[in-house]
Amino acid sequence: MDLVAAGTAGVATGHPLATAAGIDALAAGGSAADAVLAAGFTEWVVNAPLCGPGGELLALVVDGDEVTVYGGWSRTPLALDPGAELTGSGPRAAAVPGALRGAEALWKDRGRLRWRDLFAAGLEAAGGHEVTPRLGTVYELVGARGFDRALYRITGSIEPPRTGETIRLASLAESLAQIGADGADALYHGSLGDRVAAAAEHDGAWLRREDLRMIEARIDPAIRHDFDDITVWVPGPPSYAPITPVLLDRTPPGADPTQRSYAEALAPLIEQLLVELCVQGQAGTSVSAAVDADGVSVVLVHSLAGIQFGTGWVAGDTGIALSNRVGTALSNREDLPAANPRPGATLPHTLSAAHVRRNTEAGPSRWMTLATSGGDRQVQWLAQSIQRFRRHEATTGIVSGPRWFVCPEGDRFGVPAGIGRAWSAFAEPGIEWRDDARIAGYEVKRPDNVGGSLQIVVGMSVGTVELGSDPRAAGGARAVPARSDTGSGTGGDSCMST
Repeated sequence: MDLVAAGTAGVATGHPLATAAGIDALAAGGSAADAVLAAGFTEWVVNAPLCGPGGELLALVVDGDEVTVYGGWSRTPLALDPGAELTGSGPRAAAVPGALRGAEALWKDRGRLRWRDLFAAGLEAAGGHEVTPRLGTVYELVGARGFDRALYRITGSIEPPRTGETIRLASLAESLAQIGADGADALYHGSLGDRVAAAAEHDGAWLRREDLRMIEARIDPAIRHDFDDITVWVPGPPSYAPITPVLLDRTPPGADPTQRSYAEALAPLIEQLLVELCVQGQAGTSVSAAVDADGVSVVLVHSLAGIQFGTGWVAGDTGIALSNRVGTALSNREDLPAANPRPGATLPHTLSAAHVRRNTEAGPSRWMTLATSGGDRQVQWLAQSIQRFRRHEATTGIVSGPRWFVCPEGDRFGVPAGIGRAWSAFAEPGIEWRDDARIAGYEVKRPDNVGGSLQIVVGMSVGTVELGSDPRAAGGARAVPARSDTGSGTGGDSCMST
């Protein structure tokens, strides 16, 4: 797998098997939407500690001048007690998952392949795949957090699988096979949903059967922001993505995101904007990017459903881990009214993505479609990546450049749990001010790797693109030549089981 690959179509993800699944979808005549879904469904298996069908999903689709957002957003359960103590793990932290509804809406509008075929690579991986070094580390963290029961329900063992070990996820495979055969309704209206709801009630979660039935996808136009040198499109609320254009507006096009002056200008503003989300409100973990031979680019972000960054709770024998947004997106504090729990509410989410186009009067404009994981860090890293694009940096530099972010010490997902704590600045090697004690009033922390999984598509010229994959994610990018027989039409219900 390459860090950067050039061609007329391609895929970039955080896992080699997911990238291969997306490439296979393109080779079979699929669209960019098919490719990111095939890759994403495969990541639900090979990155099971990080993501899955029990979480949330956002897709940003760029088709010429049309930029569309498909949201599979989570909601709070109807039975949620607004006055109850909130916890970040366990069944009571579970939100009602929206990922499959978002994926289904994307496929129905933009897909060419059969729905069931998009699960083929994931099901094959569930039958046995090797734990990568990155995932070996993540599984160790799962074990360290004491999620033995969840580990057993996912892998069949309470011992975290080690790097190089081949693991099989039989329960998750059974659930994904049912979703592939029956569609998203297997979870929202079918017997799989019955099993999830029964497990939730048995284990003390607030989630019930009627919660699953109320989930629908949201399809909205992206919000456009015009600057002198670039135009940027981002998802609107409930995504945090609208923060990114505000950060771009505060920095000149030539500013270097590694330098002190850039961080000093933005760090306090980032804290202010993130806190405001919990006071005033607004007016994920695995990422796949793909572009097809028609020039349509799609990024897919889905997160916070795995046993590491989710609830640490798996619904019975379904193999499905649930998102913990009830425990992490909400707060009972009176001074944070926008974060107060409300039954049946759509939750605000860190899932973010962007499309940026360089404004020019001379010939075709260079463009980039991108997304990254990382909680409240996403909006910060998107701004830094777009800033590198503004500076005409190469694709390699955009995906591998050093990063920094600010957040409350001890809580790298920031809001609302970290509000009121001391905030720190975290900087990777290569950041100019990394060895300073403080910057803009923040104590500087020096991790070797701040994480994240930036995946991007860059339009170089007419008919030529580059796919870039963040080396921090240990995945890769692959490009394929254009096909003349890609087919036409869209996926629909008639394709569901044939």
